[in-house]
Amino acid sequence: MSTFKHWRSGTAGLMALGITVGAVAPMTVPAPSFAQVSAFADVPANYWATPFITELASRNIIAGFPDNSFRPEEPVTRAQFAAMVSRAFPRAGQRPAVQFTDVPSNFWGAAAIQQAYTTGFLAGYPGNRFEPNQNIPREQVLVSLANGLNYTATSDVNSVLGQFYADANAISGYARAPIAAATERRIVVNYPNVQFLNPTRTATRADVAAFIYQALASAGQVAAVNSPYIVGQAQQPTAPTTVTIPSGTSLPVRY
Repeated sequence: MSTFKHWRSGTAGLMALGITVGAVAPMTVPAPSFAQVSAFADVPANYWATPFITELASRNIIAGFPDNSFRPEEPVTRAQFAAMVSRAFPRAGQRPAVQFTDVPSNFWGAAAIQQAYTTGFLAGYPGNRFEPNQNIPREQVLVSLANGLNYTATSDVNSVLGQFYADANAISGYARAPIAAATERRIVVNYPNVQFLNPTRTATRADVAAFIYQALASAGQVAAVNSPYIVGQAQQPTAPTTVTIPSGTSLPVRY
């Protein structure tokens, strides 16, 4: 019974990434239906990441689960992120493939991991490991996007980080320069407080959708979104409210 539950959970995860399951199971798994605007039952119109999620879903970069949910607060593993980033940025490899010792050839995300590695978005750990089931931290997602898109900071790294993040000191050493570059490109989205990066916190599905969307926007592939949670974005000014006072109205004045 536990084996069946484990397989069913794994299948739902694959469907959520838009990955078909052909030969790994003796039954046909229907392809996921990608969402249009407001199609996910658990992503209401006023949810902070709705603009990012719905647009990526319409482009088949991310998908929901069979129950019409997106589960935006669920954590993202390194293998799942590899699948998402490979769909968002399909391109030719820039370095030879490598066989990670912990990613067998029949692993569901093996092809996506190789794609993310050869294109420069992700790398392995010492010992030729990839750690595919490890939850990915927010800072690692941003490093991946900055490195994969060849972004470098144009200003002093510490100055950029100190200007925008109240928790800049919590950013790991390896991540500081790439995150500064990502910040300059308006890739970083911080919810609920735009001043706190929370770099070592596990990235959620909503976080990753927002980061990938902003990376696409920085490359001119999608329209810009106006959100109070995008770091460094100048917000659209609110139009002043005009009030018409009827002629002859008495206004109390206090001196």
